[in-house]
Amino acid sequence: MSSQREHLLINELDSLLSGKSMKKLSGIPKKCYKYALTAAFVNICNGKQLTRGQEGNFEWIYNIKNNPKNYNSDQVLNHVKRIVEKSLKEGYFYNYNDYQTIDNIIKFFREVINITKKQGTCLINLKELEELFDIKKSFLASHKNLQPHHWVEISLFNGMIITVPEFFTYSDLVNTWNMLVDKIEEYRSVMNADNDVPFIEKKNNIEIRQLRYEMDTLSRSLWISSVTFVESYLYYVFYNLKQINYQPNSQSGKSILTLQKVEDEEIIKRLIIPEFVSQKNKELDKLIKEYLVINKIRNRFIHTSAFKNTVEISELLPLLTTTVKETVDALETCRKLVECVDSYLPKENKILIWWDRISHPNFKEFKKGSITNPNSLLSTVKYEDYVY
Repeated sequence: MSSQREHLLINELDSLLSGKSMKKLSGIPKKCYKYALTAAFVNICNGKQLTRGQEGNFEWIYNIKNNPKNYNSDQVLNHVKRIVEKSLKEGYFYNYNDYQTIDNIIKFFREVINITKKQGTCLINLKELEELFDIKKSFLASHKNLQPHHWVEISLFNGMIITVPEFFTYSDLVNTWNMLVDKIEEYRSVMNADNDVPFIEKKNNIEIRQLRYEMDTLSRSLWISSVTFVESYLYYVFYNLKQINYQPNSQSGKSILTLQKVEDEEIIKRLIIPEFVSQKNKELDKLIKEYLVINKIRNRFIHTSAFKNTVEISELLPLLTTTVKETVDALETCRKLVECVDSYLPKENKILIWWDRISHPNFKEFKKGSITNPNSLLSTVKYEDYVY
């Protein structure tokens, strides 16, 4: 969505919700106006801002604002009230038939617009939304085990979205991987195009060299992304356990949960293993060992240095020698490590609640993935949706 369109919508809603607009109305027309704004808010929460139904809501709002006399009757108010209360009930809003609920929604709607104006979008704690409606019931089909400390984005065009930190980092990984697959296919196609051209000329061709440089860049970016994905996952496990005041059984678990800043390795060894892994697991131990090596190489990519390491080898070496195959192995290890850890967590503490709703890459076979969920609200909403 263009930033210009977002900017125009923010200003429009800011004006419609302002005290200046409200002061021009009174009595029944004012109530109708607030009900119409509430209908618009419900549609925004459901990702239906760009639907025909929302166009109808805005037409409704402006008609009341510009022609209040046409809405100055109990019959009209009851009609408007019945339509909006039905939407509130279906959206699991508390006290949906109480006019105080409308005032609370208008107040919150203003807060959403103010935050969006300042920050570019509205990111809010779930516990604040729980004061208005049963958000856990609303998201039960797609996001189980929601907690009050989780963050929700309220996007004016995309609706309410539960934010999941490791989903963002995994998305970066998948999208970067898809680009690398495209570059590899392009490279192979160009290299196999003309058998009459000597190999050295193909190899040193400007187009071929450019593709190789791009593949190298994407490989390094993927290596970094693979570790970032693991880190974000582990930090979210740590964050969730701290926020729910999890009571650990182990001494190491008790000590680490008093900290604010921890290393990813510490989260695994001092919290996850002693608390949730009851028996020694060779696969997990192997993945952790491999991950630590991958992480060290990641540090060489981030903190590029010409110095020698402890065994007198230049720290520039990984930048020159890391292959696509090694990158594939790193990606496999990091993904398996996260899956393995999550399998040990109790059901109520699992993090990968979105894992089965996307298409994962096949790294070994160089096949792409997709982080879009074909069954999500955003994937299924249509312009013709006509919900007030």
